[in-house]
Amino acid sequence: MNMAEKSVRSLIFRARAYDSKEQIDDFQSDPDSSEVDFVESMLTGDRDPIRDEIKNWIDCLDEESQVELVALYWIGRGDFDGSEFIAAVREALARRSSPTAEYLLGAPMLGDYLETGLDAVIEAGVFDDA
Repeated sequence: MNMAEKSVRSLIFRARAYDSKEQIDDFQSDPDSSEVDFVESMLTGDRDPIRDEIKNWIDCLDEESQVELVALYWIGRGDFDGSEFIAAVREALARRSSPTAEYLLGAPMLGDYLETGLDAVIEAGVFDDA
């Protein structure tokens, strides 16, 4: 694997924060009146600094690393198992049609699936932390 485990774990941490904010946004569509002020205080308007940080981080990765992230996401989602990392990378490369950051940021449970995928790849002995 091209990326260091520490880098992927850092992205997972940020993705979980982003996933949590998305849940708050979903909650805002039907809030209890006593919680409106709290929800509004958690939202940052049209610009989301966590989303922007994740997008910029992914956009700065080389193509191989971006494709590996998609493969980890798919493994975490259950489309492949950890031992099939290379096959997942090949499939992600073959199916690549949109910017990776946009694809991943639009995917549900990004942080959870990346962590599950990374752990599965490590457990399968496929991960080589450079």
